[in-house]
Amino acid sequence: MHTVYTKRTTELIAVSPNGITYVIQRRCRSLPCDDGEQAFFYCCLPDGSAVSWLGQNHYQLSDGTVLLAVACRLTDSN
Repeated sequence: MHTVYTKRTTELIAVSPNGITYVIQRRCRSLPCDDGEQAFFYCCLPDGSAVSWLGQNHYQLSDGTVLLAVACRLTDSN
């Protein structure tokens, strides 16, 4: 079964404690047969590296760096 991204991507601007800015892409992911209850958000960097959501606008990179999301926007639907 193919994964379906049902909504436009949300881009989050996040900052690390040392001031480096990251763009996190957040997508709603579900399987075609799901009625929406099994959908979940998948977060990654533009290069595809997974990012974990910690709650309260905090995210964590695979190297353990914790980021604080400071802004968000919907991407173009093109």
